[in-house]
Amino acid sequence: MGLEVGGSKTTVAIIDRQGRVRLRSETKTLRGRPPMATLEPYVRAIEGLLTQARSEGWSVEGIGVSLPGTLDYTRQRPLLIPSIPALNAFPLYELLQQRYKLPVCLLEDMEASLLGEQRFGSGQGAQRLLYLHVNAIVGAAFIVDGKIAGHEYEQRLRQYMGHICHISVSASGPRCSCGKRGCINTMISLDAMQKMVQRAVRRGDEGNLITRLVNRETLTPRLLAEEAENGDSVALQIYSEMGRWLSNAITRYVELFEPHMFILGGDILCSSAFLLSSAKSAANADTNTNARVRSLVKVVPGLLGREAALLGSVIPLF
Repeated sequence: MGLEVGGSKTTVAIIDRQGRVRLRSETKTLRGRPPMATLEPYVRAIEGLLTQARSEGWSVEGIGVSLPGTLDYTRQRPLLIPSIPALNAFPLYELLQQRYKLPVCLLEDMEASLLGEQRFGSGQGAQRLLYLHVNAIVGAAFIVDGKIAGHEYEQRLRQYMGHICHISVSASGPRCSCGKRGCINTMISLDAMQKMVQRAVRRGDEGNLITRLVNRETLTPRLLAEEAENGDSVALQIYSEMGRWLSNAITRYVELFEPHMFILGGDILCSSAFLLSSAKSAANADTNTNARVRSLVKVVPGLLGREAALLGSVIPLF
């Protein structure tokens, strides 16, 4: 059973070894409530699907949980879940294990997505694999020798992978919360996309994207992709600029980790192929980029989209 806790929606599903979702239940992610009140809809969904699965004669082998934040792997507890602070330090592992008498595995959403892509998506067969998740912020996860978890060094590595998203790709870029300028987080995230639109408005740029935003539509990756597909000049310029910085980031990551494959995921990349296309164009045009570095790794979009974390959450249980 997989439990993917998202910022706005939580999905519970029965998943087989081939990555097929056999049963599914979705519920709104609750915020601003005590821990048990927050978890109550998830518990109802888990118990409902367990009952259905057993009525089908299926054996449920465990519960895998994907969480949108940072985990304390030593204590097996959420450490920092920004969108659901009620779960911070909550003994979720113990609660699920004691209540259902099943093995439980907690994963950060990025590493769950990476495991999903490695087993069922773009990364099948890759032994050294880097996953970059571009959404509200940028995050990363890394597989070595075919697995995320392993000896002590690998566990320390995965716990601190998020910090490499503060590598600077532009000395003159916006100041990041970490204090530096031009971190990857400030150049290719959802926040970066919004600030690029704001600059376009201040310049007096025109187009359907600007008109829709002036009319109080919310800027989302899907809206940006829709307008880019319609040829909106502002949307295309944003993808071009973000693609340039993404290309720079990919080069830095490859130089650091030398992965065999680099998978790109997250809402901004799932919504459109424009960003990856722009990044590849920027890499091909960059005469300063070492050709050996560019040819060292295959850069691909994730195949599983928003299902990656859900499917990946159960893989350690198989």
